[in-house]
Amino acid sequence: MTLRALLACALLAAAPMASAADEQMLTLGRELSERFERGDTADLWKRMTPEMRQSIGSEADFAAQRDRVINDDGPETGVIREDTDVSGPNRIYRRIARRNIGQTPTLMEWTIDAQGNIVELVIRPQAIAIPSGKSNY
Repeated sequence: MTLRALLACALLAAAPMASAADEQMLTLGRELSERFERGDTADLWKRMTPEMRQSIGSEADFAAQRDRVINDDGPETGVIREDTDVSGPNRIYRRIARRNIGQTPTLMEWTIDAQGNIVELVIRPQAIAIPSGKSNY
């Protein structure tokens, strides 16, 4: 077998594993996001790395941050887009969703380490481009 054929076989064998990892991260990211939406901050706090907890301050501060998101932007009303990524040993779940207050969707991004701990949570407005349907500008 040639080197090219071996490489092709290796890539084909690895493709299902990458897809399965993406599905696992999608499932985990959805679960974490739903817990955040429900206000289950105590469980999320337990999953955070010590560095993440230190950057937030306290469990009460985290709950207050969650309350501000819900009070200022409202609960999610629909997911626009979600995806996963890998950054070194960490896995990332990104979700852009509409909320019932305001026009700008919100990005929620969870970064998870190899042990399943939350390394980072980013929540911020995320404008998205909407195609105009006109191609002759």
